[in-house]
Amino acid sequence: QEHASNGIATTVQGLLADMLHKQTNSVDSIVQHAEEQDQLYDVTEGHELCGNDTSSGSDAGSSSGSELDTELGKCFYPSIEALENSRPPEVGMKFPTLEDAERFYSTHAMLTGFAARRGTNYKRKKFHLLCNRSGKLKPTQDLQRKRKVNVLGSQCQAKVIVKLHNEQWEFTGVKHEHNHPLCPSPSLTSFFLDHKYLSSEEKLFLRVLQQSRVNPRKAMNIFQRMRSNFGNVSSSNEKDMSNSQCVDQWRKENSDVETALKRFKELELRNQGFSYTMQKDEDNIVRSLFWTDARSKVDYEIFGDFISFSTTYSTNRHNMPFTPIIGVNNHGRILVFGCALLQDQKAETFKWMFQTFLHVMRGKLPKTIIIDQDEGMVKAIAEVMPQVRHRLCKFSVMRKAQEMLGAFMAARGNMNAELHSLVDNSLTEKEFEEGWAVLIERYDASENEYLRLMWKTRKSWVPVYFRADFYPFVESAEHGEGSNLLFKDNVLPKDRIEKFIEQYERIQEGIVKTEEEDTLQSATEPAYFSMQPIEKHAACIYTRQIFLRVQKELYYSTALNAHEIQGGAAYRLEKVFDYENPEFDRNSFEVLVEPGTYTFKCQCAKFTRDGILCCHIFRVFTQLGVIEIPARYIVPRWAREFREERLKEYEEKCSKRTEGRKRCAMLLGKMADIGKGICADSAKSGCFMLELDKVQEKLVGADDQIVLWSK
Repeated sequence: QEHASNGIATTVQGLLADMLHKQTNSVDSIVQHAEEQDQLYDVTEGHELCGNDTSSGSDAGSSSGSELDTELGKCFYPSIEALENSRPPEVGMKFPTLEDAERFYSTHAMLTGFAARRGTNYKRKKFHLLCNRSGKLKPTQDLQRKRKVNVLGSQCQAKVIVKLHNEQWEFTGVKHEHNHPLCPSPSLTSFFLDHKYLSSEEKLFLRVLQQSRVNPRKAMNIFQRMRSNFGNVSSSNEKDMSNSQCVDQWRKENSDVETALKRFKELELRNQGFSYTMQKDEDNIVRSLFWTDARSKVDYEIFGDFISFSTTYSTNRHNMPFTPIIGVNNHGRILVFGCALLQDQKAETFKWMFQTFLHVMRGKLPKTIIIDQDEGMVKAIAEVMPQVRHRLCKFSVMRKAQEMLGAFMAARGNMNAELHSLVDNSLTEKEFEEGWAVLIERYDASENEYLRLMWKTRKSWVPVYFRADFYPFVESAEHGEGSNLLFKDNVLPKDRIEKFIEQYERIQEGIVKTEEEDTLQSATEPAYFSMQPIEKHAACIYTRQIFLRVQKELYYSTALNAHEIQGGAAYRLEKVFDYENPEFDRNSFEVLVEPGTYTFKCQCAKFTRDGILCCHIFRVFTQLGVIEIPARYIVPRWAREFREERLKEYEEKCSKRTEGRKRCAMLLGKMADIGKGICADSAKSGCFMLELDKVQEKLVGADDQIVLWSK
């Protein structure tokens, strides 16, 4: 385990190699989503190589077909052989087919940082293969029109001329120079249409899966298992039908843990920084497992201020609860810091998990934790991390309340709805506590034991008691839906341990892919709903996903009226128009203002909870003429450059630790070399040891003064 932790220093260079150079000033050549732009352009000629064959069969225009086409574009790359053989095109190169020539140029384009398209053709015997930014720009004002992608043409002259000669296609002209920045990373060029290639046989196979009612995501899952791309796809064979699994399950029933440990060792050898830990009983039998990888460790170093634990996703065939440790990145997306399979849900087991997690993460503590309503987990956190602010998941508590109080509340009219409203809409502790007393009295519920328990533990789960703590977006439906989609669709009850590990790898691949897409999108210009400078200022600061949340608050602010009270020291915000999915079901809020200091505090406390400003404060900004978000209200972890900046800092720390280890190894090596030559001679050995003592005397306590050996 210690070896695995130390592995971060040696692996972080590789992890950062691609991430540290995704500068936003060189991504203006990438694909942009038309529906999110404020100005659209048409490329006047040509079509994307290998990207125009999208119809097959009678259902090509169906919604499921469209969804499948979306999935097709997510994960295809040239073969490993094509990558290894890639080199710049040269005049005289020959290919058996035009498709081979196109694929060769497309592979070169991907590795170089651009995309290719087929341009002019002359009687089907001569083609120009062009940079996809060779077209001219044609502005259009139709903001409602939606297109699959949008490419910003720059009349780039880079191209290859390929001509049919003696039944072979030959490069007869090559021009390499581009007039625009190239995409900084091959992992980002995978989003170009040119690099989303499928052969006709592969498309036919996927269409057959579609017609067999296999949904697009699962169809792609099956396809990925059959096709090896960059070594990311597991070669194991998945059997979905339970009948065909029976014999295999019977044979492997007693080798589950052994197979999992073998898999862990393979991952440890293959991926530097991967680590796992086992909890064994007195008979040396494995009872619990925890594992994580190098990227997760780096993610936790950067985004480990908030974490979430849950055991509700699944259990394996040995009834071991599956417990992913979840965080949130600067796009507001789910991260997985590690996973555990536990023998039970007792406090001692959770204590082992938390201690193991902190040990692997070098003792770094989160600031806030949200967990299930689990007595053992609560007790373990109190022992292992007493200084960390933790709370129970409101949805978990209310779901349990529905189980325990369903019949009781059903017999009392509107009690269930009033309970939910009280929990969700209280803005102060006093408001909640007074409302609870009224509710209990109205429905004659003072003797109900479970309601008494909920009241007794209210400070551990009711949102109003955590208004000053950072729990990003946990009150939103998207937070729960995101984690559910991530795990419940991938990890099934009664799976083998090896399957959990395999799905963990697949989930992590998906997280990385989504993050790359988000990074790509954040570097483009969004669509604006207004002409307000503050909206454009927000777009320059935040990642795209966070900007969309901020933009929603700006939009909602237009549904409010602001009334000055207390001589400008406060404003009352009144809702004059309804809007979809308001966070609080109430029409009036107050914002406190400190004139001259740009200090604002809203009753809803959205800034302290989520790290972004609320619609109420934005409405006050409009009233006061504030055109930029004050610096104190910009939380760095939501900024576009936050990850890259923290990665650079982390790389510097790792480099310093690495340098120290290198110096130690160098000194030990030198000592060993000298020792080999003199160890047989007692006089020389004694003299050497004496000189070492003198050197040590000179160095100890020397501080920054360099001791010259000549002295």
